[in-house]
Amino acid sequence: MENKFGAHLLDCFERYYELSNRYGISIDEIIQIDLNRCGVYLKNGEVRENFRVRFKGKILNDYETWYALPVRQKKDTPFSVYDGGIYCFDKKIGIAKDLTLDTCESSYQRGPNLLNFNSRSRSNCGGCTACVHNYHNLYDSTVLKDKKQLRTKNDIKEFFDRIQIDIAKLVQIAVVTGLFESEEAIVEHMDLINQVAKKRGFEGELMYFGCQVNSEKALQQLSDLGKFSLIYALDNFTKREKLLSKTKSLITLETARNTLLKAKDKGINTSIAYIAGIDPLEDAVKGFKYLKDSLTRFPVINIYQTQTLSQSKILDINAKYLEYYLNSRIEIEKIFKDTNYRPKRWENYRPLWYKYFDNEELPNNSFGQLEKVKKYKE
Repeated sequence: MENKFGAHLLDCFERYYELSNRYGISIDEIIQIDLNRCGVYLKNGEVRENFRVRFKGKILNDYETWYALPVRQKKDTPFSVYDGGIYCFDKKIGIAKDLTLDTCESSYQRGPNLLNFNSRSRSNCGGCTACVHNYHNLYDSTVLKDKKQLRTKNDIKEFFDRIQIDIAKLVQIAVVTGLFESEEAIVEHMDLINQVAKKRGFEGELMYFGCQVNSEKALQQLSDLGKFSLIYALDNFTKREKLLSKTKSLITLETARNTLLKAKDKGINTSIAYIAGIDPLEDAVKGFKYLKDSLTRFPVINIYQTQTLSQSKILDINAKYLEYYLNSRIEIEKIFKDTNYRPKRWENYRPLWYKYFDNEELPNNSFGQLEKVKKYKE
């Protein structure tokens, strides 16, 4: 049986045990992968259908963490949340609390020590078929709360004053945002944030999540700011001209790799952002193998979540099935097993990994606990 978004649904809870035995992956991990690809039904209607719900939860023997999921009709997912419980096929599998509408904010924290900036208003994005912000009729003002852009030094100062957090305790400030006007604008913006934050005692890492910085000059300027990381937003390896905005579609894997190698050489920490579910698995494997030596950290890999029927049309034919994601996980583990790169739970609310990586238990960093961040080649 498929739901209206093209995801094939399992027919009973016992299938998770079968898959766990077949793939050697903990049932806790498999259930959470399935939850993220299928979405959740809210019996008490805390958030309306087709929007997104965010909540703290704990499933089976995993750590407590955050979830951010599309809200479905009951017939379109085996998962439901009501009265403080998380259910799968009416079997209680966990607890949920603090259910809230997942909004698009100007900025937000991932735990007490990590701050994300949506400096350029992601709700104004457009052109990338996989991104929910491409569908401007889906959300209204109850969700879109990032209309004020943080452009000037004064904007940034006022923002820091308003949020009333101790900037000196942050280990990372990340700019995760829509497209800038130019490469130069990004460097200028990161420098402004750095100036304002350092005057308030910030000694952590600055991070840019995007794909618009590619020149030697700009990378050197970012490196000169101190501890810096670049998460190159590739999204998918194939069908790029068809699925991405013009600016992003012109970037090839070769361009991305060359940029990441240059950044790495300048002491910048490097990684990529990728959406699992769009590429054929064999192309995903080739892409990660090709990019591996340009990275200093594990890739940020998101399970593709669909909220519109248009989004569901680009799902890879095999990604309709849960097994696609289990095989993806196993193949990517093979690629990175010989490194010390491992997934960080706080980086991603819809990951392929939760408590374990190739049966290796990961540290509980679900809420962005304090961790020492160094400059690459410091």
